[in-house]
Amino acid sequence: MSTAHLPRTLIEHGTIIAWQDGRHTVLPDDSVLAFQGSDIVYIGPRAGWHKLPGDTHIDARGRLVIPGLVNTHLHVTDTPFTRGRLEEAANTTEAPKLTTTNYGPLYQVLPAVRHALEPEDQLAAAKCAFAELARTGSTTVVEMGYDFEVGGHGDITITEDVAEIGIGIGLRVYSAPRYRKYHYGAGPAGGVWYEAYPNDGRPRMRDCIDYCIRYNGRHEGRLRTMLAPGQIDTCDPAMLRETREVANAHRLPIQIHAGQSPKEFERLRSEYGRTTIEYLKDTGLLGPDLLIGHGQVMTADGNLDSLGKDEAQALRDSATTVVHLPWVKARRGGVINSIHKYRKLGARQSLGTDTFPFDLFNDMRMAAVMCRFVERSPEAIDCRYIFHMATAGGADALGRPDLGRLAAGCKADIVLLRTDTFKAAPAHDPFVFMVLAANGEDVDQVIVEGRRIVDRGQVLTVDPEAAIAKLNEASQRVGARVAL
Repeated sequence: MSTAHLPRTLIEHGTIIAWQDGRHTVLPDDSVLAFQGSDIVYIGPRAGWHKLPGDTHIDARGRLVIPGLVNTHLHVTDTPFTRGRLEEAANTTEAPKLTTTNYGPLYQVLPAVRHALEPEDQLAAAKCAFAELARTGSTTVVEMGYDFEVGGHGDITITEDVAEIGIGIGLRVYSAPRYRKYHYGAGPAGGVWYEAYPNDGRPRMRDCIDYCIRYNGRHEGRLRTMLAPGQIDTCDPAMLRETREVANAHRLPIQIHAGQSPKEFERLRSEYGRTTIEYLKDTGLLGPDLLIGHGQVMTADGNLDSLGKDEAQALRDSATTVVHLPWVKARRGGVINSIHKYRKLGARQSLGTDTFPFDLFNDMRMAAVMCRFVERSPEAIDCRYIFHMATAGGADALGRPDLGRLAAGCKADIVLLRTDTFKAAPAHDPFVFMVLAANGEDVDQVIVEGRRIVDRGQVLTVDPEAAIAKLNEASQRVGARVAL
């Protein structure tokens, strides 16, 4: 579609983080950025921009001008109801060689809360969560849907409604409804039980695949879909192989939860005689369109240095992306071991928030700090690389070189971040500031596809009082139904 008739907008007087020569680069002070319609049309010296009648401008004085953040893993429908229940849930089984098993949160609390949800509760949660994502600078988000047992019993219309809420707020949404063969929960003596859904979960799988095919590309491409076989230990080889076939046939990305706990790793070894990477390779899932959500426990001891040579080569050569969720791990006493090790292996990496807060600046900070902590070195990871994970790294995982970057031809997904504050001064290294000091509250403006959805820190597409009141009411209902 031609954009010649559309007005042009110039962003000037700010510090621009542009994409040049394959990396994020701070441009000189006289630089400007222009977009027309949904696309960036110019970025560079002011002298190279020729103003036309009708051009508008945004004064970015005291602002960093950065690409919209690409948040590649999150759950909007249940997070507001699990918050306060998961974080200090006890682990009732021993954790040899590991700092955490995620046993209590993953196998006890999470299923209980999800069973207590109804569709209207999920929609109330989604509106506030998507608004928070917009407010804190995430412009592209991967919403990981919900499992069968969450209220609605697999009704795919809930996924449709949730996606429309995100689109209505103005975000770029990748919608990924989950399906799996087995439900699971905490068993006796610290064990885990697995129980097949009726018809091995295939009706839900077919509904999810049909939705992904029908909805992909709607809203002028701002809504896209992703295949999401649930947790790796809840999907049999046939389900994963069929997922790969559908992905190839319809050019859909895939994301799977894997590396969440040693219990998961143990099940893959006992049930299939495979490690996590071996199982993904044998079922054909590895590839440049696969995202591994979590990636914390990928070996028996949770240390990436223990990854076999063939496993490391398969992960690297397949160009699979590992999506790190550092804050949700750290607040439960765990770490990823580590981002530095994945980088050393040559693996692609991105970032997601998973649950609360839906503030990717928070996860950038935690990613940098926990990596340095694990490696016992401030040189283990640099802030520019962490920022890359939150932007271009996520975009590459989605096969979108037009996202996560500020360059001519890229989408006009732009965030203006305040630097006229005490904590930002002096802003001599924008990457250090963004990763180690900034947070979502510093976001001033957010533009998605050339449309402003946040201005002066206020989300323009939501009535905050009404949305928050509705979620608080839902929380009371859900709390009364949770049975632990």
